[in-house]
Amino acid sequence: MLGVTAAIVLIAACDPVPPKEMAVRTDPAPVAEDFPDVGEIVEASWVEERMGASEGRIEAPGPSVFKLSAVVKLRPEAVSKVIADLKCKAGAPEVPNQLKGLLTPGVAWLSCELPTTTKARTAFVVDGSEQAVLRSTTM
Repeated sequence: MLGVTAAIVLIAACDPVPPKEMAVRTDPAPVAEDFPDVGEIVEASWVEERMGASEGRIEAPGPSVFKLSAVVKLRPEAVSKVIADLKCKAGAPEVPNQLKGLLTPGVAWLSCELPTTTKARTAFVVDGSEQAVLRSTTM
């Protein structure tokens, strides 16, 4: 019994508790890597969340699910290309609190599903705007 308790304590010590508030990052390269098909990303503000971790619960080692949420500025022609190339429907993005202030209020967002890679990917765009919200989730 003592060995099991020691093993649990060691596993818990190896898995640091994620911070309550994720830092907003501005390097566009990781976002561009997930979304090469939306064109050049001129500016990006993004966060990556680890999904499914319960507070106070010890998890077994294994793959984690991550969700990347980014508010980006694209080249002017990129949004038109996304709308033309993909099936888009009305749908507003949900973003983490750290990114909410970056969204243009009162616009008609379109939700466009991108082809799945090793991640499920969605682009939220506004016709005539350079702003987009990009979201990817590991599968």
